Amino acid sequence: MKGSKFVLFWLVVILTIISTFFILLLLKQFGLVEFTGGGWLVKGIHTIGDYLGSSILFFVLALGGFCFCMWKLNFNLMTHGPEADKEADIRFYNAGTDIFITIFFAIGVLFTAWGLQNALVSSIGGVNKIEAAQIGAWGILKRLVDNGILIALWTTIIGGGGGYLLRFVKYICLGKQLTEFSIQQRKLENDMLFAKLDAIKDNMGKMESKTPSPRR
Repeated sequence: MKGSKFVLFWLVVILTIISTFFILLLLKQFGLVEFTGGGWLVKGIHTIGDYLGSSILFFVLALGGFCFCMWKLNFNLMTHGPEADKEADIRFYNAGTDIFITIFFAIGVLFTAWGLQNALVSSIGGVNKIEAAQIGAWGILKRLVDNGILIALWTTIIGGGGGYLLRFVKYICLGKQLTEFSIQQRKLENDMLFAKLDAIKDNMGKMESKTPSPRR
C-alpha cells in the first residue's frame, strides 16, 4: 500500500507539472493570460507558444485524456480483485493510455505536414521565376519562417519528445503494477486450466468405475 501511495504521489506530481505547462501555453495562445518578465521560463513559454500555434489545443486534449486514463488505471490497479469487471477496466484504461500516447505522436506528425504545406504554399505558391529572383533566397526563407515552417519543426519536437516522455511516465509510475497484474492473471488462468483438467480426470475416473467389465 505504501508503494502504491508513493507511485500515486509521483504520478500526480509529474502529470501536474506537464499539464500545467501545456495549459499555460494554451491560455497564452488564446490571449487569456500574458506573461511578463525576462526570465528563462517566461521567454521559453513565449517562444514555444509562438511556435506551436493552434496545435497546443490538441496536445492539451490528448494530454488530458492520458492523465484521466492514468488516474483510472492506477485506481483500478490499487483496488483490483478477482472481479471480471475490474480486469476489464484495467485492460480498457491501459489501452486508453497507449491510444492517447499514439494520438500525441499523431498530432505532431499532422501539424508537421500542415506547417510544411502552409509554409511552402504561402512562400512560393504562385511565384514565377522572375518574382522569385526579385524576392531572393533570403526573402523566400523569411516567408517560410513566417508562414509555418517553425510550427512544423516544433510540433515534431513536442509530439515526438512528449510522446516518449508520456511512455516513460507510464513505465516509471505503473510499470511494476502492470507487470504484477499480468503475472497474477496468468497464474489465475493456469490455476483455472489445471482445475478443469483435474475435474475432467475425476469425471473420467468415475465413468470408468461405473462401466461394467465385459463378461467372458
